[in-house]
Amino acid sequence: MAICKKEFADRMAENGGITKKSAFNAVGLFIETLKDYLSEDERVMFTGFGRFEIRTVKEKKGRNLHTGETCIIPEHEYVAFRASDLLFDSIREKGEDDTYGNEES
Repeated sequence: MAICKKEFADRMAENGGITKKSAFNAVGLFIETLKDYLSEDERVMFTGFGRFEIRTVKEKKGRNLHTGETCIIPEHEYVAFRASDLLFDSIREKGEDDTYGNEES
């Protein structure tokens, strides 16, 4: 299941002891600021969490699967996220904990 912005902000408000409106605004501000830096071709790093960056895929040959015709896929950019080892370790530890994720039990 995917979590939407509102659900994320609600959890953030609950964990941080702030209002849902403040949390929703903070999430929106975070996203806008992240977009600003990425549009300036800046790498955004959060120690213990990961990094966001723009990567470029070079032009390459491709094939139309319906017609079999060869075509050129132009060079393009995409946003990449690389999680830190600390984030991976944290997720693994919570996955081993019996109480994590079993709120309905």
